[in-house]
Amino acid sequence: MSDNFLEDSTSIKRAKHKVKVGSPRVVFTLLGTLTLVVGAALGAAWKTVDNIAESVSAQSVVREIPELSASIISARRAPVTLSSEKRIGSLRRSLARLERLINAESCLVVDVEGQQIMALRPNLPVIPASTMKVLVASVALEVLGPEFTYKTKVQGIQDGGTISGDLYLVGGGDPVLVSAQYPTIEPLPTFNGTSIEALADALIATGVKSISGSVIGDESRYDSERFTPTLGLGIRMTEVGPLGALMINDGVVTGNPIKPDNPALAAAQEFTNILIAKGVNVSGAASVGVASSDIPVIAEISSRALPDVLAEMLTNSDNNTAELVLKEIGFSSVQQGTRLAGAQAMITKFTEMGIPTEGLTINDGSGLDRGNRVMCSTIQSLLLRDGGFGSLGTGLAVAGRTGTLGDLFTEGTVTQRLRGKTGTLTGVKGLAGFVTYDAELASTFTLILNGSGVSNQSTYRPIWSALAEALATFSSSPSSSEISP
Repeated sequence: MSDNFLEDSTSIKRAKHKVKVGSPRVVFTLLGTLTLVVGAALGAAWKTVDNIAESVSAQSVVREIPELSASIISARRAPVTLSSEKRIGSLRRSLARLERLINAESCLVVDVEGQQIMALRPNLPVIPASTMKVLVASVALEVLGPEFTYKTKVQGIQDGGTISGDLYLVGGGDPVLVSAQYPTIEPLPTFNGTSIEALADALIATGVKSISGSVIGDESRYDSERFTPTLGLGIRMTEVGPLGALMINDGVVTGNPIKPDNPALAAAQEFTNILIAKGVNVSGAASVGVASSDIPVIAEISSRALPDVLAEMLTNSDNNTAELVLKEIGFSSVQQGTRLAGAQAMITKFTEMGIPTEGLTINDGSGLDRGNRVMCSTIQSLLLRDGGFGSLGTGLAVAGRTGTLGDLFTEGTVTQRLRGKTGTLTGVKGLAGFVTYDAELASTFTLILNGSGVSNQSTYRPIWSALAEALATFSSSPSSSEISP
């Protein structure tokens, strides 16, 4: 602040008692003083700003804004989104004709790229037939886990090369326990099976050469319900059962055209025959019983991991496997190896998973019971959780190649690309699964037809073909590059 300004300020203070307020002298003096103050402040501020501007200017690089090569509203700015929307719209139009082919007692749901493309009566409870196995497999993977294996063991008192007394063959519920010969005589051969010969070899490897007693079959892990009570006589023994925790070759004894009523007895007889063929002397006849917990385990074999067992069930639509897996779900959940315990455990698990259970009735694992009821939305939810590339999706039959789809879609765009679970009863036809487009993308569908005549080829084949063709062409056009300017 200048000395002159201080002097002027002193003069003003002294004058305030001598001069009248409002006189010209006071006004001019005040204006002059304010002018000096404001001017000094503005000058200092301008100098500071000017210095900053020079500094910034010296350090900055001026960049020109490039000219836009495309309009702000352009397909080039979102080609993938526009491509997807166009393809989905095309798929919707292709699927629309299915509405005229599918009756009011049936349901269909289709999803792709996270969008539900079609939903015809998705929440209508329908008879699922063997598509019920999708539910069983899904819960088994959740409850038992993908690392689960079935174990079959032999127990007895070994004295050198002799089993003193009986040898107990203890079943662990393995549904694919087979001899080497059995798959060669099956219409749909068991694959991913557990070799019963391997158990015999493991026993012999311990030095056993003779059994002074008998081979005793122990099926105590599960109950003794051989069939779902509602099944007709025409289905029993041929399509399913008799069931038990110890089954070899689906209860068949090699060389015997008739299945024994007791699968544990049949297993004991089959194992006896195998041991004798391998040079082991067995004194007594095969029988059934329960091994005491204090009898030592001499040898044991394990099945392949659960996803491999489920793949056999899904691909071949193996009814026995489905029923035994259901009982194992019950055993693992509440220590009750029963059909009813397994069914209740499935409903409980679905609730925990957030899967729709409205209208759901589970009477068996195979889907042979006509009292089963499932919504398409329930099956679709389970398939969507897998996505087509998990244990469920990769375990399904392959169109034109394997299992129940081996002789279907043998030519055309979905061969080897469609994976599905079929289902067939009189008046019921189901197909649920995926059509793959690349290593990560697949459409998901659930189609269950109910009603008179739907299981006739002339009725369901055109519907299946229309669905498959529509889904197969989804990924072909247009690509994002094709719609870009």
